[in-house]
Amino acid sequence: MTRLVLVSGHTFGRRAYEGLFASAAFLDGRLEVPLMIGLPEERTAGTVGYSSIASLAREQGADYVPASDGSLLSLAGTIRAREPHYLLVVGWSRLIHPDVLSIPGERGGGCIGMHPTRLPLGRGQAPIPWTIIKGLESTALSVFFLEAGADTGPVIAQYELPVRARETAASLFYRVAQTHHTAGHELAEGLADRTVTGTVQDETAASRWPRRRPADGRLEHTMAYREIDALVRALLGPYPRAFAVIDGLAYPVVAARLIPARDHDPKLAEVLPDRVRFGCPEGIAELVREVP
Repeated sequence: MTRLVLVSGHTFGRRAYEGLFASAAFLDGRLEVPLMIGLPEERTAGTVGYSSIASLAREQGADYVPASDGSLLSLAGTIRAREPHYLLVVGWSRLIHPDVLSIPGERGGGCIGMHPTRLPLGRGQAPIPWTIIKGLESTALSVFFLEAGADTGPVIAQYELPVRARETAASLFYRVAQTHHTAGHELAEGLADRTVTGTVQDETAASRWPRRRPADGRLEHTMAYREIDALVRALLGPYPRAFAVIDGLAYPVVAARLIPARDHDPKLAEVLPDRVRFGCPEGIAELVREVP
């Protein structure tokens, strides 16, 4: 029997593990999950897309432990005691300590993660907002072996996802979550057989996307309308909203449309009860305000 330790504090991880628990490999008793690790309560509020796996652990009869440090070094002994063949880490923003990464290798296994870009493109953080901001027409969910570097390990599988013209972070988040379920379900057989292999990433094609902070969602009058529209769409769903600052106050917005104009004030900033009129080079961006 193959033993797994599962780590997540995110919707994507929960969906991947639900897929795994629904697999024939698990139901036939060829996979065992003695331990699941999640986020401590004090870190949940600041985690975009947070979802607890504690109830999933209870449902499946696994021990559940919140991690006091994101690298999991403090839990190295706890993990090693379960003698896992694989450690799965999905939707986890911190790099795992090398001493923890080495534990499954003691039994010929490895550590596995998932990242919603077509690796080696888009390593790093905020992949869903960046996908929309960059105007990509397609993306993928990559399943890969974890290494000391972020998102650098051999790729096990990739699941293609088209990005629609009016895609939002919310719609893409939903589809990526569903794809995690598929990936977890399909990965289970290889885990049970201990036959999971990967292809080394092409470093010449690699790129890294930087972390995004809430302040990066500020709209500026100098932005072209397509940039405004993309930023608004890229910050829906679980992400902090795009916003316009007028007279020192921030107004979060959830949609935009362009009112073309030739003779207009490119710095127009007018606040109405349900929208903001915001000047841009092509005319006026009419922004729908978020309802509190």
